[in-house]
Amino acid sequence: MNNIHIGVDPGSVSGCIALIYTTDGNIKSIETIEFAKYTTKEWFNKLKSFIGLTYNIDTIANRNYIYCTLEKVHSFPGMSAQSTFAFARNVGHIEMALLALNIPFKEITPQVWMKYYNLKKMKDESKPDWKRRLREYLQRILPDIKITNNIADAILIAYYTMKINQ
Repeated sequence: MNNIHIGVDPGSVSGCIALIYTTDGNIKSIETIEFAKYTTKEWFNKLKSFIGLTYNIDTIANRNYIYCTLEKVHSFPGMSAQSTFAFARNVGHIEMALLALNIPFKEITPQVWMKYYNLKKMKDESKPDWKRRLREYLQRILPDIKITNNIADAILIAYYTMKINQ
């Protein structure tokens, strides 16, 4: 059976969608869409293309082999109004894209997927150090994939999605 496992990290600057394609439980390929590299229309069309929706999007409702997890996020104290607005707008675009493509998704907090991997940000750990640690952890799981800090969270979420839906 062929499955697509999607993980979405909705960060406004370093956000990403990761898609893991599997056949009979084995990873066949991993694709990523980094939001910073595309306009909203471009990443929407790329997502649409990756999931093979070159025909009527209503037919995807009958597919039960696409699993999607969207990281449930919120603004943080100290974020500027402009940053908060951009962040919320990006989340809205993502939700609308998933709804428009009829991709069922569930939302989970970062703590849920991080707990699955037994990962936790240390109290005094800087954000760059934390991102590096996540990337290095993922690189051990998927040694054949080139991982960057910008795509690590999304791939970890997609991998989590794959593991809980096997």
